[in-house]
Order: sequence, then C-alpha cells, then structure tokens
Amino acid sequence: MATEDQKFNAGETQGQAEEKTGSITDNTKQKAQETEEKASRTTQTAKDGTTESKNQTGSKISEKTGAVKDKASEVVQSTKDSAQTGKDKTAGTIREKVDQVKSAAAGAKDDNN
Repeated sequence: MATEDQKFNAGETQGQAEEKTGSITDNTKQKAQETEEKASRTTQTAKDGTTESKNQTGSKISEKTGAVKDKASEVVQSTKDSAQTGKDKTAGTIREKVDQVKSAAAGAKDDNN
C-alpha cells in the first residue's frame, strides 16, 4: 500500500500535470485563434485584390470597347464619305457623257439639215 507521502506526491504530480495540460490547451487554443484570424485576414485581402482586379479589368474592357466603337464609327464614316465621293464622281462623269452625247446628237442633226 502507498504511504501518505507517496499519495501526496502522486496528487502533487497529478495537479502539476493537469496544470501543464491546461496551459498547453490554452496555448493551443490561442494559437488556433490567431491562425484563424490570420487566415481570415489573408482571405479578405485576396478577396479585395480579386475584386479590385475584376474592377480594373472591367474598366479596361470598357475602355477598349469604347475605343473599338470609336474606331468602327470612324471607319463607317470614312466609308460613307468615300462612297459619297465615288457617287459624286460617277454622277459627274455620267453628266459629262450625257452632255457629249447631246452635243454629238445636236451636231449630227445640224449636219443633216
């Protein structure tokens, strides 16, 4: 059977072990909480960066789309201008030919009289 001193020492050792276990448990909980907070901050930072990147990308796409629309509008206007110029030249050439034919016809009529 254990003596009183042995029982006392066993109780003392058990108390120290429980205290040490509690201390380790508390430290582990604290480290886990710190790790969770750090992970949360990292996740939020990544989310913020992604949102910012998305917004920047959206802005760049809008800028590029606007530039493409402007360029397309310029091309359309240039094509319209070129078509109008071609139409005007063609009309002028046709008028000249009509006038030449009229003149030749008038000249032929005068020669026949």
